[in-house]
Amino acid sequence: MRTILSALILILCFLFSLVFIYGQIQKETINNLTIKEINVEDLNNIIKNRNGKYLLLNVWATWCVPCREEFPALNKINEKYKNEIELIGISVDFPDEIETKIKPFLTSLKISFNNYVNTEKDVDKFISNLNPDWGGDVPATFIFDTNGNQIKYFTGGKSFEEFEKTVSGLIN
Repeated sequence: MRTILSALILILCFLFSLVFIYGQIQKETINNLTIKEINVEDLNNIIKNRNGKYLLLNVWATWCVPCREEFPALNKINEKYKNEIELIGISVDFPDEIETKIKPFLTSLKISFNNYVNTEKDVDKFISNLNPDWGGDVPATFIFDTNGNQIKYFTGGKSFEEFEKTVSGLIN
């Protein structure tokens, strides 16, 4: 009986150790999430350097409810079409909110695509650079072809099915 009890205690200790180690690994992964700052020049370089992939660029904010609601759909699109498209997000939150708001939001949703925070001081320059007809409302998604030419943009939260219809129409 004592041997069985000792074995159970040993197994429980082992299991708790695994849970602790897994938690530390998860914590490191979350802490290693990088959100880069981006200005109009950097953004234009990303748009121009397509490497044969379409670009789906989503502008969002942590305070925007439709943005928050569409992020799981964007993540799913990225997972399904990562060989055909590049998906990036640009937060319009303040750059000093990376650690306090942006990073916690992205890690809570386990976002798998690159994200940036806009640092362009001239908001009108940022807006008109993406599309002169865009009023700056978020969420906004801009689609660029493999040569960096904008082929579509839309605003408002979208579902996975809506994103998939757009993306599959591009690659087929």
